[in-house]
Amino acid sequence: MQDILRTDRLILRPLARTDADRYSRLVSDWDIARMTGSLPFPLPLISAEIKIEMLLSKRRRGLAYPYAITLDGKDIIGVMDIFKREKQSDYEIGYWMTRSHWGKGYIVEAGKAVMAEAERSLGVNKFIAGVFADNPASMRALEKMGFVRIGPDGDYFSMARLKHMQSIGFERLADTTHANCLQKPAAMLIEAS
Repeated sequence: MQDILRTDRLILRPLARTDADRYSRLVSDWDIARMTGSLPFPLPLISAEIKIEMLLSKRRRGLAYPYAITLDGKDIIGVMDIFKREKQSDYEIGYWMTRSHWGKGYIVEAGKAVMAEAERSLGVNKFIAGVFADNPASMRALEKMGFVRIGPDGDYFSMARLKHMQSIGFERLADTTHANCLQKPAAMLIEAS
């Protein structure tokens, strides 16, 4: 997976330890945290630092590819991740977006870009996702990314709500409809490491 992905409006870059403070502040919004399974509420800085370290460790092992969603390559406004729960699992997509950027299509744009890159570089041919049943906005975003609802996925624990919530399963088979969501390599700027 490339480190930097560019779309028409976004720059997706690897999460960094320096994102921890902003990450902590952004996801300490009840309406964001409660719609995720893995984020407690609130999320103290030390917990954000540990979360980012865990995600970076999974990336090094090829189990996760978390990207900071940015408008300019700097300040994080959300996260788009594809990950495996186990080595033999299908890749799953997970994400969150700060409230001030809801409703602008950024999640769909970022999701299409990350999945296109995973299809290209990892040969991924199927993605899965789970959404809490009380999150219709996320269900619509998944459908716009090409996912189809496969039915109830049982109960899934929400760290923010501290209880099990009904989850709806989605899947998306790889195809070529998202091939043009990334800027072409010739148009990409060289990134300094």
